[in-house]
Amino acid sequence: MKMVIAGIYGDVLYFLKLTLVPEILWSVLPLAISTLIVLAYFQRYEGEREGWNGYLANALVLLFVSMSLLRYIYGLTDLGTANFIENQAKSITVLFLLLIGFILVRFDFEHILPERFARHLNSPLTINIVAYAVILFVYSPREIGINDFFALLTIVLLISLIFNSIKIPLKYLFIYVEEEKKKEELKDVKEQRFQIDELQRELKYRKKALKKSI
Repeated sequence: MKMVIAGIYGDVLYFLKLTLVPEILWSVLPLAISTLIVLAYFQRYEGEREGWNGYLANALVLLFVSMSLLRYIYGLTDLGTANFIENQAKSITVLFLLLIGFILVRFDFEHILPERFARHLNSPLTINIVAYAVILFVYSPREIGINDFFALLTIVLLISLIFNSIKIPLKYLFIYVEEEKKKEELKDVKEQRFQIDELQRELKYRKKALKKSI
């Protein structure tokens, strides 16, 4: 059992290091950035919810990633389309991802699923983490075994946990910012009131001075 866990741990490190390969990093970085931005946005505006157009846009990410990965497999060697046969596991995985993408797009376009299900299935976190795992699987130059599968699953769970954990400090950060803004606004209101009082006193003084001069 310890050897299995150690093997999975080693594979997790392997895939994390693989992420830093420039070609993979350029594919993964937009997913990470978009996930963080959307996560921060919905923590900032908690009352807002994505609509069907947002769900559809998220589902389209799977189509774009799938097409990019199919292009990568096609260009692995000079064999062209034969590369799909030579790399059956990767090709089937990408085609399955493409199929999921098409299904989600159809469901979102037609509003087939209840919205609460669509919201979870098409969340940027879910979509982008799944896309990230498939990217690692396809770009890995070695044969993928059962330990690699569990390593990728571990990475998916860890990243999901990390992003969900980020929500807590983000929430308190935005609460703090809002409180500071309210304090600033209150301070400005008090300052304006003080200035108004000063102007009123100045006006009264000038009226009295004017009456005396008359």
